[in-house]
Amino acid sequence: MTKKESGTEEITPWELTGLPIAPAGGSPASGDLEKIIRKNYREPIAEDDTVCAEIDGRTHRVCDIGSRGMGLIVPALSGFLAGTLYGIMLHIDNNTITLRGKVTHISPSETSGECQCGIEFIELNPKDEEALQQFLTAHHARLFSTTSRSADLGRD
Repeated sequence: MTKKESGTEEITPWELTGLPIAPAGGSPASGDLEKIIRKNYREPIAEDDTVCAEIDGRTHRVCDIGSRGMGLIVPALSGFLAGTLYGIMLHIDNNTITLRGKVTHISPSETSGECQCGIEFIELNPKDEEALQQFLTAHHARLFSTTSRSADLGRD
């Protein structure tokens, strides 16, 4: 399971607690998998999910989101500068979360003319953090209840 170092103790990100993990002694199918593990897990957001981010009066589609940041679809590379702080209104279902975020990267999409922009959440008050966590937990349950199969399938 992925862990985040915090000072001298390791903590498991909240969105991974309570989830099933591989049996003890299990290993990835390929050593390459270990190279692509993210520090912070983000949930993919479908186009029909009611999640968007408003920055400087413009609304952007959120393509993925986690407890520490999100990915946006933006029209051009020139729209955001890496390292810049922005005020963000994050609209999730019927909730609006006001926060600040820092652009960590912006890169052209390999499949469309749009760009992907990564934003790290900087200031998130406890009430808004709780609302985000509730959304992520419910979204995770919806996402994986329809796309995953039980580990017991196919066993006698």
